[in-house]
Amino acid sequence: MVKITQRQAYKVVNYVLKNPEFSQRNIVGKTRVSKGMASYVVKWLVEKRFVEKAENYSLVSPTALISLFGIYRNMEKNLLASFSLKPSSKELWKELIQRKVVFCTTSALQQYSSYYQDPSINFYSNDKKLLQELGTEPTGLTKVNVYKPDLCLEIDVEKKGKMLLTNKVRTVIDLFCNNQAYAAKELIEKTFGGRFG
Repeated sequence: MVKITQRQAYKVVNYVLKNPEFSQRNIVGKTRVSKGMASYVVKWLVEKRFVEKAENYSLVSPTALISLFGIYRNMEKNLLASFSLKPSSKELWKELIQRKVVFCTTSALQQYSSYYQDPSINFYSNDKKLLQELGTEPTGLTKVNVYKPDLCLEIDVEKKGKMLLTNKVRTVIDLFCNNQAYAAKELIEKTFGGRFG
């Protein structure tokens, strides 16, 4: 079995999820993984029937593939800190956008879909100074969750105005790994169209 959270394997799987029609040559050129790694992962994807081979390769079961991430990854284990803060959600969003955090899970989801609304603010950051500052804020009702960046986050960041957030594929992966797959329904439909499996 391929451990899809391993850095090189993740790059291949991530490429496949973003490019449902693909060739191994494209994977190698765009991800800079070795031909051997690309071949190994694609062969496994075909064997497990996530991908079909015709002239090129075609992703047929994106949600089934994404659901595997939960075997190796749990967002709770990446949680660096959780706060209940007094400043309003609007004030915190404004400050966090200026601090260049990467919004994730339901905070990213809300930028793509109105299907599910969550008042908590969720983001990736390694900024120790920011964590210290949040820890000194007065307590209140605004829930803030800070996660440690993982899984080649740098290839999964999108910019929307001044805001940084996880792209659609990474947002779905994070939601599945946070036991919130139910919230991703509309985003899955937008991202993968008729490919569900």
